[in-house]
Amino acid sequence: MFFSFKSITSWTLLLLLLMQFIPLSRLNPPSVSPMQAPNFIKSALKKSCYDCHSNETRWPAMAWIAPASWLASGIVTSGRNALNFSAWKNNKKREIRDVVSGRTAHQGLYYLWKPDAKLNVTETSSLLKWLE
Repeated sequence: MFFSFKSITSWTLLLLLLMQFIPLSRLNPPSVSPMQAPNFIKSALKKSCYDCHSNETRWPAMAWIAPASWLASGIVTSGRNALNFSAWKNNKKREIRDVVSGRTAHQGLYYLWKPDAKLNVTETSSLLKWLE
């Protein structure tokens, strides 16, 4: 069976339009027990980690357009499930230290999208000292 370019384009546009109506959870619930840390530590973590690992996510414009919204929502949901600074438990310090020091894999796509969110050398060393 042969489909014309016009037919394929029309069906693709219709599919993209319908994808926008699939509901996603992009809410920021209230903080349960926020992390207590010095201001310089909190500001470094807010810059680099809070978009995926807290209830203070700043949703970018792409988080509202499917199918990119599915990716963004999935990344934030898995990040909050792994570690949530808005529901802080001290037993996660070792895992944070491993990620900050570069010993484990982390979400590289986020840092490609927002390169200014990477921790600089001073922030990394301060954070590692605080986590000890």
